Amino acid sequence: MTPEQSVQAHIDLQGKVMIPIHNGTFDLAFHAWYEPLERALSAADKQSVVLNTPIIGAVITVGDCEQQSTRWWRTL
Repeated sequence: MTPEQSVQAHIDLQGKVMIPIHNGTFDLAFHAWYEPLERALSAADKQSVVLNTPIIGAVITVGDCEQQSTRWWRTL
């Protein structure tokens, strides 16, 4: 699925907080490794979807994951 399709699936399933996974883990494509995160963020903003993008390895608590999306990949 594309990032945009993932956001639409989240909407279709009536999710509360979208947490994209398998993004930025490996650089295996012709686009920049962070591009899917940027595209998901853009699509989520357009659709008013709450997006949580914890840094890889971060601990999040189910039920308490409505934190603001951090753009950690931009600082690397």
